[in-house]
Amino acid sequence: MKSLTPISTAAAILASLPAAQASLPYAKPTVRFTPYSRLDTTSQNIVEDKLGYSEATWNNFGIARVEKKRWTSLTSNERDGANLLGFTEGTWDCFINHYEDFSWEELAEKGITQHYEGLGWTQAHWEHTAEAGAIPYTEARWWGQLTDTEKRSANGICFFEDNWDKKDMNPNPSFFPHPLPNFRYRPWNELNAVTQNVATNMMNYTEDSWNNLGTSLAEKNTFLNLGTEQRAGAMELGFYTHTWDCFMNHYISYYWSSFHEDLKVAIETLGWTESMWSDEAELSPASESKPWSDLTPEEKAAATRLCYFEEIWNGQPIVDWYDYDAGMNTAVTTDGPLPKDIDLDIFETTGYAGKAPGDVGASVYTATGLGSSSSSYRTASSSVLALVLSIGAFLLV
Repeated sequence: MKSLTPISTAAAILASLPAAQASLPYAKPTVRFTPYSRLDTTSQNIVEDKLGYSEATWNNFGIARVEKKRWTSLTSNERDGANLLGFTEGTWDCFINHYEDFSWEELAEKGITQHYEGLGWTQAHWEHTAEAGAIPYTEARWWGQLTDTEKRSANGICFFEDNWDKKDMNPNPSFFPHPLPNFRYRPWNELNAVTQNVATNMMNYTEDSWNNLGTSLAEKNTFLNLGTEQRAGAMELGFYTHTWDCFMNHYISYYWSSFHEDLKVAIETLGWTESMWSDEAELSPASESKPWSDLTPEEKAAATRLCYFEEIWNGQPIVDWYDYDAGMNTAVTTDGPLPKDIDLDIFETTGYAGKAPGDVGASVYTATGLGSSSSSYRTASSSVLALVLSIGAFLLV
C-alpha cells in the first residue's frame, strides 16, 4: 500500500510536529520510520535514486552507506534528496548519522559528548585507541536493558526504542522472527555466476561451506562484526543485520548480557545458562545433542526464535533438502503455517521479535501435520561461541 501523504507535504509535516518528543532534541522525522512499501512512489524514487537506499537498507536502520555521512559530507545529489524528504542538517546529523561522522573534539564543541559519555563512551573508544576489543557496555544492550539515565543520553543523540533496537521494518509473512532468506537455501551449483562470485570473492565461501550451513568462518560472526568487504558481500546477497544474525549466526556470537526478553526466553528454554555460554565452558545443555524430532514443542519454539528449522538444526547439507526440478527448498516456505509441534506460547509474556506471538506471519497459528524424519543430530562446540558485539553497535566506518 502506498502512503496517502504526498512527498510535497513531508517538510510541512516535520515542521508541524512538536519541537521535541520524549526528550529528543528535534521533531522525529517520521518519513524515515515509515516502511518502504508505505512510501509514495515519489518518495521511493528519492530514497533510491538520490540517497542510494534499497528497500532492505531503508527498512533497517544504520546499514546504508549514506547514513555513515554527516550532512556536510553528503553529495549535492544526496543533500537534495534529504531536503526533499524534509530533513535539515540538524535532523540528519542526529537521527540518521547520530554524529558518528564527527570527531570527538567536534562532539565536544556541539555539547554532544555528554550524551555519549552517558552511554559509556570515552574519547579512546571513539578514536579506537582503547584496549583492543574494548567497547562501551551499552553497545550490547537492548533498549529495555538501558537505565532511564542511559535512555535520556540516547535520546540526546536521537535514539529511541525503534532505531536503538534496529527495528526490522521488512514485511514478514513467515512464522520466523525475521523474513526467511530463501536465496541462501539454494545449492552452490544452482547459483548464478554473479552470486557465486560475490560469495567466493567477498565472503570467502567455497562450494562445501556454502552447501553446509554453519561451517563458514563468516557465519561465526555477527553482521556488524563482519569485515567491511564481507558485510558488503552479505548485503549484496540480500542479508541485513537481523537476517544474518538470526539465520546465519543464530546469535551464537552474542554476549550473554545481550539476551533480553524473547531471546533470553529462547536461550534459557534450550537449557543454556550464563556459565555454559562462556567461551571456556565445557558443558552444554542436553538440547544441543538432540535431533529436532526429540526436542519438546517449547524447545522447538525456542530454536525457531533463533532461526533454526529441522534441516539446519540437524546439520543436513542444502543438497539433501532442495528440489532441483521445482527450483526450491523442501524444508520451509516463506509463508507456510506454523507446525503444530512448535509452541510459540512460551513468548506470551515477552512477545516475539518485537511483536505479539499471534502477530507473526499470516498463518502463524494454523497448525499443520509436518513431521520430523531425520535421524541425524546437531552438536555445537563451545569453541564457536566467540562472544562478540552485534545489535546496538555504532560502527565508525
